[in-house]
Amino acid sequence: MKGALGHAIVSGRWDNNVAVIDIEAALRPENDGTSNAIISRPRVTPDVDVDGDGKPDAPASGQPVSLVVDPSARFAYVVNHSGASTPSAAGAYQHGHPGLVTVLDVARALDPANNGSLGAVDGFVPTGRTGPVGCALTPDARTLLISCAEAQESEDGGDEITAIDVATRAVVRRIPLAEAKGHGATEPSRHDSPHESFGRYPNPNGLAVSSVRGGLAFAGNGGTDDVSVIDLAAALKGRPDAEIARIPVEAGPFGLAASPDGRWIAVAARESMRERREGKTISLIDAELAASGRAAEVARVRVGSDDPNEETRPFAVAFTPDGKHVIASCFRSNSISIVSVADALAGRPAEVSRIYPKAPDGGPARPRGIAVAPDRTRALVVGGMKSGPGSSLIWVINLDKALVEATVTSVGDESYMLDVVSPLKGRQG
Repeated sequence: MKGALGHAIVSGRWDNNVAVIDIEAALRPENDGTSNAIISRPRVTPDVDVDGDGKPDAPASGQPVSLVVDPSARFAYVVNHSGASTPSAAGAYQHGHPGLVTVLDVARALDPANNGSLGAVDGFVPTGRTGPVGCALTPDARTLLISCAEAQESEDGGDEITAIDVATRAVVRRIPLAEAKGHGATEPSRHDSPHESFGRYPNPNGLAVSSVRGGLAFAGNGGTDDVSVIDLAAALKGRPDAEIARIPVEAGPFGLAASPDGRWIAVAARESMRERREGKTISLIDAELAASGRAAEVARVRVGSDDPNEETRPFAVAFTPDGKHVIASCFRSNSISIVSVADALAGRPAEVSRIYPKAPDGGPARPRGIAVAPDRTRALVVGGMKSGPGSSLIWVINLDKALVEATVTSVGDESYMLDVVSPLKGRQG
């Protein structure tokens, strides 16, 4: 049966589509190192006016960077970092464009008939703010949270989590994040990071949601090297004090993940936006302690290198289905780590496995986004250098054996994040 192990949907980033991968097909030996397991590449960006005649005539760049599939697998929500910007505008400067969320019909996305077209798109939702990056659904799956990472025409100035009602497909709340007190900047930086002018604005990237205390959202703030803790009930009521805590981590975080029971939040410390410094660690945050306003970073684990001075640039994290391990991608050290949660919490050496995936072209692996496959025994990790359309790839990792079982090529151009669809839910309309 086709798709018996489910599917992965991978953001295209500089390609204006997503790639839909049949995981079972990816594991067939004859498909290893090829794009044969990709069954469709539906476009996720709208048509826009490029030549100035007032009529849409070409696809927007979009920069689809992240996505989340709802629990019923009816829809996938794709975050377009540069929204409806023209390819030339996004190419000239990739930051500070109005954001756009594409609502993708999953069943239609799995249909090869919609390859290369907008046939799987069920709607577009403008975020009303600029430079979105991360996304997450609230525990009841009724609200989509989007991070506003930038201000207009700047890589700096992100100060909000945008809440979208999935039923009405409209922005219903703008959740403010506090600026750093006493910072000398009077406006978003006009420099690219890293630069000393950053640090006033949080610039949230990845998001994770926990059901603890009725629902908490965690945002990884690249601009202030910390994690925001948000009381979801208060936020969705419009209370200005919904951000209840900030938790410092080693460096500006990017990917976040919640454990299956919501107790722990894993954070990848990617890089500082103020200094030329990349991270070396992932953090574990206790959600209960975070909700209480107490010191909540309960573990910090070096990943990707045995050298304590080597900057490995952790990019993304994911928990195994039993919650006992965290998978972490390290972009700079070209490695994937598997970390024991119990050992990390006990202060013992916690990186139990390290995998060095290979790119078929021999270039640096550069691993990024992670998702656990529906069979719960494998993980899918995005990688590959940015070198043109279809230059990204996916590694299928056997978690029990800590090795790469298969490689899928041509999934996007500097693809960032992905999500998965179970085989049963993926067949439902």
